Amino acid sequence: MAESTLSTRGAELAQGPNMRDLAGAILGTPWDPTKNPDVIVNIGTAENHPMLGDVADFVKSKDLEIDGPTMDYGEGPWGSTRLRNGMARFMNRHFKPHTPIEPDELNSVNGCTSLFSMLGTTLADPGDGVLLTMPSYVAFATDVSLISRVKPVFVPFGDTDQFSPDCIRHYESARRKAENEGIRVRMLMLCHPHNPLGKCYPGDTLVALMKFCNKHKIHLIADEIYAMCVYEIPEPDAVPFTSVLSFDYSQYIDSNYLHHVYGMSKDFACGGLRIGTLWTKNKDLSRAISAISQFHYTGQLDDRVACLILEDEIWLDNFLKTSRERLATSNKLAKQLLNEASIKYASGSNAGLFLWINLRPWLKGEGSDDEWVREEKLMKKLLGNNVFITPGKGQASETAGHFRLVFSREEACLREGIKRIVKTLEEH
Repeated sequence: MAESTLSTRGAELAQGPNMRDLAGAILGTPWDPTKNPDVIVNIGTAENHPMLGDVADFVKSKDLEIDGPTMDYGEGPWGSTRLRNGMARFMNRHFKPHTPIEPDELNSVNGCTSLFSMLGTTLADPGDGVLLTMPSYVAFATDVSLISRVKPVFVPFGDTDQFSPDCIRHYESARRKAENEGIRVRMLMLCHPHNPLGKCYPGDTLVALMKFCNKHKIHLIADEIYAMCVYEIPEPDAVPFTSVLSFDYSQYIDSNYLHHVYGMSKDFACGGLRIGTLWTKNKDLSRAISAISQFHYTGQLDDRVACLILEDEIWLDNFLKTSRERLATSNKLAKQLLNEASIKYASGSNAGLFLWINLRPWLKGEGSDDEWVREEKLMKKLLGNNVFITPGKGQASETAGHFRLVFSREEACLREGIKRIVKTLEEH
């Protein structure tokens, strides 16, 4: 191999995994039963598709009031005063915080992905650790560590319910193991509601996690990006959503160690609107985030559209209600189709846009193949039949054969995707 013309860091990035390698086929040409029937059916990317038209129609109906100054840099790379006021009002109405959110406690940048990278850079040093559940959101490890060089420390739970307070002993064990290996744990990423399990944490578990982080001076980052994507399902183990912000958290954790991340890509069906917001009472962190926000600027047009959405509270409340109803309908349909195919999934999933499905019975391979090789072979078969779901290995699943299936698609797309999964399993 020729000597790289890049820096050591650049060469590592060039040789490492790259989203662009796979994204072209999956995200390039969307499946359509008439126009594009033979391309990949993507039921692996978490987007709130049933609501895209609604939000687009709303924006088109509004006068964006674009003038010359709208096209300049605006107030700065931390979100306009109008945006932060609008987000604070929204959070105070819907997250029911124990202490009202103040606009000055918010920093807005171009998406939550950027925020995770920024938090890794400002809360930990290279070689420090960040605790992540098993399984966890597929991009968490990369988002928080690619630039910061923080080390992901995955927490296995075995037979323990990771949503129960009993999970703390597993966090303790993972932290202790990391420390023994010379990794100082500085952060814990809490995805609530959970991606990919689609479940909410009960209040007593949230309190236990806050106490754990306070005990060890670990920064607890609560990612609540699916907070408004929680809906009614007829399952007794479904847990309603309660925001970390709704607690009198000062009883459990030093406020300098509690931070909250929220964005508009899921609840608002605005993945193309790059808005991610950090709430923190840690003034040093807020200042450090502001110091690097120039690399993560939210454009004024994105800012303006977000303000229009946040300020029309009557429309927004109806939008969120409709979204929950449609997600519940899609959730029910997906479970029905999976039941008909005898495919099991995690119970109690009443949040987010996905189900955690179990394809372990269909893992096949040569006798010497381990289960992860078998999962990879099944994934290749699925892609060969033009259907994409997210495999468990990239999501730090404890065992192979689990996949994230996104049901928040139009009914025809969801039916076709599951039909192709079933066809693959029958052939495999």
